Amino acid sequence: MWLTSINWFLYTLVVLSIGSYAAAFTVRWPIKNIYLWEKEAHALLQLPFSKHLPANINNNRSFCFDCHFPLSWQDLIPLLSYIMLKGKCRYCQSRISYRYPAIEFLHLIGSFPLLFIFDDTYQLILHTLLVSVLITAAVIDLEHQLIPDECSTIALACALLINLPTNRIESSVLGMIIGYGLIYVLRWFYLTFRNQEGIGLGDAKIIAALAAWLGFSGLAPLLLCASLSGILYTVLINRSRAKYMAFGPFLIFSAMMVFYFSL
Repeated sequence: MWLTSINWFLYTLVVLSIGSYAAAFTVRWPIKNIYLWEKEAHALLQLPFSKHLPANINNNRSFCFDCHFPLSWQDLIPLLSYIMLKGKCRYCQSRISYRYPAIEFLHLIGSFPLLFIFDDTYQLILHTLLVSVLITAAVIDLEHQLIPDECSTIALACALLINLPTNRIESSVLGMIIGYGLIYVLRWFYLTFRNQEGIGLGDAKIIAALAAWLGFSGLAPLLLCASLSGILYTVLINRSRAKYMAFGPFLIFSAMMVFYFSL
């Protein structure tokens, strides 16, 4: 694809803006949904529930989580605002979480190669959105061991739409069905014989989306790479030997590696 400096600038701006929204989503989605789940559980058990959802979570405007002051556009320029403000809120001088520039930067390095791969705007837009959704799902799963259905659904829709105009749509649908079915069966066996959940349905849904993206032929290398990376992480890094470990980030990282290295 022949690129001009305008192409580079506009695509970078779009990707960083999407990353900025994704970073805010990774903060707000868990707070709101965990609150709703707790409220629903109390209602089912007919127990009193006095906890209130923070009013600013439903606020469409971005704000500082410490002083709750609404942020202006100068405070919301992806990456640049964090650098110019030296990682501190303009109004209360509290530290800004590194998660915002980190997620924005992950969007940039995860999506920028797409600009050189696709000269079709349709494919470029769908792959960019897919990469963003996968990064968002990985961050939330890493922190909360949860993969939002919103992320899995959008990822699956993007994957099918990517392959719809090509001759890979049959492989995409087959990969989706077998990927989900395989994890569902493994989960059922683990629940039956160990009486505990070894892998969540969130992982099954994201595998279905990833297999729909990579096709049936990409399912085996995806699972192999994710399993090996998970084992290496457990052996080399997870020194605390935490009982529960998010598998979603390994699946997503592996899917992106399989995608880029198979081109």
